[in-house]
Amino acid sequence: MVENPSDSPEKPTRDAMLDHLYKVFFDDLGMCGCGRPNEAYSLVRDILALAPLYEENRWRLAETLTGGGAAHHIILSALDRAELMEHGSSLDGAWLTDKGAWCLAAMRTVEFAEISEQGGYPHGGGECTNACWRVPVNRATA
Repeated sequence: MVENPSDSPEKPTRDAMLDHLYKVFFDDLGMCGCGRPNEAYSLVRDILALAPLYEENRWRLAETLTGGGAAHHIILSALDRAELMEHGSSLDGAWLTDKGAWCLAAMRTVEFAEISEQGGYPHGGGECTNACWRVPVNRATA
């Protein structure tokens, strides 16, 4: 079976990246494209950028971003459920999963409008594998 080159984790294309981010945002996080999706996208990116939350009390910065309280708990739980972060005994001690690290790297290069306008479902609507969430190594800096 020949792989679709746009779905290859070895040589990710921009289209494949947009498709995977589309799936994460709309399916895994269950977000809606109306209202303030740009702000939601930025919030997710900014919280992922703070991980691991257990270091240097970064959870306090995350709490500032979320507004604290119940909203904080709901947002961190959603990131955990979408498998972008995982935690031990406390959500405030969460760290990135491989999928979360991939999403953070991709989200730093793409704005929400590009995903909503050009993204779709990766793999023809099929399931993603762990290989989808490998952050490409920059050979020049490795």
